[in-house]
Amino acid sequence: MGANNHILPKDFEFNKETFVTLIEVLPGFIYRCKNDNDWTMLYTSNQVKEITGFSSEEINFNSEISFNEIISHEYRLYLHERWHSVLKSRGVLKEEYKIVRKDGSVRWVLEQGKGVFDTEGNLKYLDGYITDITSLKMAEDRLVQKNIELHIAKERAEEGDKMKTAFLANLSHEIRTPMNAIIGFAEMLKEDDLEKDQKDSFIDIINRSGIHLLSIINDIIEMSKIESKLIKPNYEEVDVDLLIDVVYKTMYATLPEDKSLEFRYLPPDNSLEYKISTDPVKLRQILSNLLSNSIKYTDNGYVEFWYEISNKTKNKHILFYVKDTGIGIDKTYKDEIFERFRRIESDVKSGGRGGSGLGLAISKAYVEMLGGDIEVESEYGRGSLFKFSIPLILCSRTNRGTELIEKEFEMNNQMRILVAEDEDTNFLYLSALLSKFHHTVLRAVNGKEAVEIVKEDNRLDLVLMDIKMPILNGYDALREIKKFKPSLPVVAQTAYALSDDEQNIRAAGFDDYIAKPIMKNKLVTILESITKHL
Repeated sequence: MGANNHILPKDFEFNKETFVTLIEVLPGFIYRCKNDNDWTMLYTSNQVKEITGFSSEEINFNSEISFNEIISHEYRLYLHERWHSVLKSRGVLKEEYKIVRKDGSVRWVLEQGKGVFDTEGNLKYLDGYITDITSLKMAEDRLVQKNIELHIAKERAEEGDKMKTAFLANLSHEIRTPMNAIIGFAEMLKEDDLEKDQKDSFIDIINRSGIHLLSIINDIIEMSKIESKLIKPNYEEVDVDLLIDVVYKTMYATLPEDKSLEFRYLPPDNSLEYKISTDPVKLRQILSNLLSNSIKYTDNGYVEFWYEISNKTKNKHILFYVKDTGIGIDKTYKDEIFERFRRIESDVKSGGRGGSGLGLAISKAYVEMLGGDIEVESEYGRGSLFKFSIPLILCSRTNRGTELIEKEFEMNNQMRILVAEDEDTNFLYLSALLSKFHHTVLRAVNGKEAVEIVKEDNRLDLVLMDIKMPILNGYDALREIKKFKPSLPVVAQTAYALSDDEQNIRAAGFDDYIAKPIMKNKLVTILESITKHL
């Protein structure tokens, strides 16, 4: 039954017309050619024009062009060698190669052919079939490229996983270290026979460990949001000198007492008379991160920073510099210090300064987010110079007088302050701190109560408003207060402490912002600023 399927019907006629019909439906063309240097075509079917752009009349007998000339030059010698090998073994050729069409475009073709020999074994000619496989080759190339990209991505992912694993192991150590100090010394404070100096020392250790732990947590959350592309620049008109004044005061107030270190800002000969367009929160964070890094790795000497205007290129930039006389960076690691999840070996050499290892990576991400570049010049044992640039986009003129950077913080004016805070421990801390400076402190346990107290008390000088409270949150309470007392200063105090959180808080209309846990010097600085305008 199966054999009968190969028997042709009695009325089947295999003639020239049948042959022509069959070859015309093929996607490629058939040929008969000589085995010479030109591959002189004796016959080509009509589809040759679709493949090469040349008609049979132009190709046959090399009338206008030989088929060898159509073959891309890098394949010509190879194809002759392959045919020689195939004919020698009486086999079948199957080769892919490029041709150049009449219009100059390059196509891939697949040729299959064999030699036709007479009864005495002499080669008469070559018969074969050639079809266009360009789309297939392009698909293969895309697949190869995709595989290469996947391989690279896999390697990067594996490298990233290794870095993250190492980072997490280090991070576990970094978190446990301050936690161990906090829990351990808090337990020791319960002992009755402690001297006052011992208690003060333990409290100081707990305080510094808490600040260290908070810094690590903030860095982790900030980098996570950067990697998830949840942070975008928020451009405002910024007075650079006033921003630097804030950075200087903040950093000066937190200088470690155990370091013999000079901290200084070098003002330019001519301050900017115009505000610039940039993101003030991110610019302040970049400077703070770089200064914190320099302070951490500098035990003696100085840390200084300054800025200058660059007019060397068509696109003007403002350049910021942070220089220190610290331990410096080994040249081996200069290209790695801005990488995420990377800790430098000099950190170990320097006795383990601690930290998440993310501060410089965050700074780099923010600089690039603002359209700038960051780099470092350093040598191990000889200090470092960090410098970064952002575009200089001038806006309106500044409306300030001469601002001097102050090094001392005072709180001479006593105020009547409403603290809107639902957590008892947080209120007790703020109340104790403010009372120490002889301020009168009132309390609201939710946003609704805060609004009611502000309505009834006309002697209030300031509201410290928690953002997250029951009944009415800080944002809604602020809106209500500003409706009837728009000039009353309202400062947000919140555990939402990241850069975009601060941006949202300021955009809501708060007069200032302080992050929990609230540091005394930071609060004093804000209150000093408020009293100047009362």
